[in-house]
Amino acid sequence: MQKQNNVDSINMIMRVKRLLYINQKLLLALLLCSVFSTCTLAGEIEDYWVEKYFSVSFPLKNIKINSFFGMRNHPTLKSYKHHNGIDLQAHYEEVMAMFDGVVVRTGEDNVSGKFITMRHGDYTVSYCHLSEIWVKESDRFFAGDIVGITGNTGRTSGPHLHITSRLKGEIEDPLILLRYINDTRKEALLALRIEESKILSPRDFIAKYAGMAMRHQQEYGIPASVTLAQMCIESSFGSSELARTASNFFGIKASSYWLDQGLPYVVRNDDRPNEKFCMFNSAESSMEYHSRLLSSKRYRRCFLYKPTDFHNWLLELKAAGYATDRHYVRRCEKVIKQYKLYLYDYKAEKI
Repeated sequence: MQKQNNVDSINMIMRVKRLLYINQKLLLALLLCSVFSTCTLAGEIEDYWVEKYFSVSFPLKNIKINSFFGMRNHPTLKSYKHHNGIDLQAHYEEVMAMFDGVVVRTGEDNVSGKFITMRHGDYTVSYCHLSEIWVKESDRFFAGDIVGITGNTGRTSGPHLHITSRLKGEIEDPLILLRYINDTRKEALLALRIEESKILSPRDFIAKYAGMAMRHQQEYGIPASVTLAQMCIESSFGSSELARTASNFFGIKASSYWLDQGLPYVVRNDDRPNEKFCMFNSAESSMEYHSRLLSSKRYRRCFLYKPTDFHNWLLELKAAGYATDRHYVRRCEKVIKQYKLYLYDYKAEKI
């Protein structure tokens, strides 16, 4: 009973903290709206929930618990013992970090086999019985990053993923974290009014469009990394309403020429209320228009730099007025470095 009370208390604390944080964000947005008449509250809220969705990740693509936290008959020792974690069904699969964090330790012993211990704020989480470890001590990672492959090392009765968690050093049921992930994602999906099956992970989104970005680098000379980073940011990895309803992955506004031609557009609040944005028939046509746009005279200084120099490309794009966000270059570079998009620039040069 005491243990259940502790679990309920932690769940309540998590919910309260989350609600307080959300209310702070909304209050800040409303205050800004009162000062700046061009405030884009809807866009800010959408970005917040997309970011919230991707701030957590299940450790496996499919979750099935084979053995719960607590007392059980041990499968190999054949005795009634306390199980200090949970066992997830897994057969040599990629295992992902549940939250942003840092690797505390990696190693191997006779009981845990190959293991990774990670710190996520006040929590430390260990993945055990792995077959491969893809990170090293002090590595920093993001939720959803692959850290290893599940396996059958150490004292096991078969392949699976064993997870243990500690809150400020005290052992806790990892199911609390899985429930938090589930609740967070459901809450974000409800706010975004989108089905989970329609959301691509950041890495899947990048993989889907990397080939075309490299082809555009070869044809137009625009770094693939810049194209992909802009797509990721402007469309929230394809989850934004503009991307979903208008296939506009770059936030491209309808020019007078576009409107004079009678081409389709949608109306959204951005820098000003009721602005017109281009509507495309596919992500590919959006990318094509974007590449032609950057090839115009306005962005000619970008082409003073090689396609492998994404930093100066971003600086010139910002200087030419591509984006109003004063942190745009930093945001793009963060995505480029986090997902190593610069590798596509070099790959495109060698093809």
